[in-house]
Amino acid sequence: MATTFILNGKSQTVDVSPDMPLLWVLRDTLNMTGTKFGCGMALCGACTVHINGEMTRSCITPISSVAGKKVTTIEGLSADGSHPVQLAKLCPRSPCWPRSPIRPTPTLTTS
Repeated sequence: MATTFILNGKSQTVDVSPDMPLLWVLRDTLNMTGTKFGCGMALCGACTVHINGEMTRSCITPISSVAGKKVTTIEGLSADGSHPVQLAKLCPRSPCWPRSPIRPTPTLTTS
């Protein structure tokens, strides 16, 4: 079944099982590897993305639930990798390492 959603500002359509987790659609189907697999149970936050501006654990989010919605991954924060959260990912001493660096983004974008 085809699902269409907005990924990092661009329309995407994927033809995968509707219950496939968003994490695996991002990583395996769309080759967006910035979103990481951690625990697979939505506990660690490594798979966090923003759906319509809300933090969401993509490892337990079926692709069918994002139809027509806006999904932002760490790659979508800035095209050139200059967003502070993207830069923090490069440093293993950052406060969000090894968890998802996108988690603090709402604070950075709403302040």
